[in-house]
Amino acid sequence: MSKTKTEGRIIRIARPAEVLYSIFSDLTNFTNNVPPEMLGNAEVQSTPNTIVGKVQGFEVGLEIKNRKPFSKIEYNQYGATPIAFDLSITLETLSPGTTDLQIILETELSGMYKMMLGGKLQEVVDKITDQLEQAMGVFPTQD
Repeated sequence: MSKTKTEGRIIRIARPAEVLYSIFSDLTNFTNNVPPEMLGNAEVQSTPNTIVGKVQGFEVGLEIKNRKPFSKIEYNQYGATPIAFDLSITLETLSPGTTDLQIILETELSGMYKMMLGGKLQEVVDKITDQLEQAMGVFPTQD
């Protein structure tokens, strides 16, 4: 098995790091205000430190592993998730109302699984990044 690191692109969000940190460090924020019809048959359950649901028949869950106020939240797999993984969200304050955000996913995959899932993992991270970008008012990055 080898570690596979999948990095999302950095997005610049028009919100302070403290606000983003508070959103991502309490996992009930992802279920409390979502209409039940949007959750569908996912059977999502959350607490401040965990969230679990069904995605395409598989249970997928996150548990907060570590919080570094206003700069990083680290999660690991939770429940019967079929693949061990760690996920982190890094926040970098650029100005009082502007923050760069990046998602990083790390998995332990055997050679066969790495070939089958490597590109799919990048697609998942990219999709989440795109959805955050659409939902949160962003600025183009100057790279």
